[in-house]
Amino acid sequence: MKALLFPLLVLACALPLQADNWLQNGDFIDGITHWYGDGRAPADFAGDNPLAKPDPFTSKGLIIPLKHVAWTKVAQDFKGKSTGGVLTITYMVSPDLAFSDKSDDYQNMPDHIGYDGWAAFNTPPGQWVFFVSDFGSSRGIYNTIKPTLGSSTPQTYHAKIRGLTPLEDKTLTLAFPPGTGTVVILSISFTDN
Repeated sequence: MKALLFPLLVLACALPLQADNWLQNGDFIDGITHWYGDGRAPADFAGDNPLAKPDPFTSKGLIIPLKHVAWTKVAQDFKGKSTGGVLTITYMVSPDLAFSDKSDDYQNMPDHIGYDGWAAFNTPPGQWVFFVSDFGSSRGIYNTIKPTLGSSTPQTYHAKIRGLTPLEDKTLTLAFPPGTGTVVILSISFTDN
């Protein structure tokens, strides 16, 4: 028995520690389950012919086609486990992605997505936004993300988030200004520091 325990202990120590993702289905292995809003699943883009090769751009992830005159958003409710965490978003943009250049589209941004509980703020043109609404402290955190346009390779954004209320209800929202094209979220995680 001791001979078996030692190799198992060595193996357990050799395996990398995986951070606990506070979000559900952040790898989208179950389609867009646990996500709500304007996102679409790869199945929505699959053709009727099961033998046809799927478009690699829309064959995985959370697919977010932009609206021409309104903001687009996706969100998930969750409970964070500590006062801070690391948000990591890996995404791709379609070659035709273009955000609105109208300054009015970026004024009082929370109002554009129906988040009336947020204080008004403006965002820079050409950037999308993530929000963490922390209902335990009745406050929130946001930041803007400027994608590299015309890039067909995955892009990754990391942010350290502090000042959260542990084990309280929260919502993570990704919001995109009006425009053309598509953003595909390939994976998203919110983990302990």
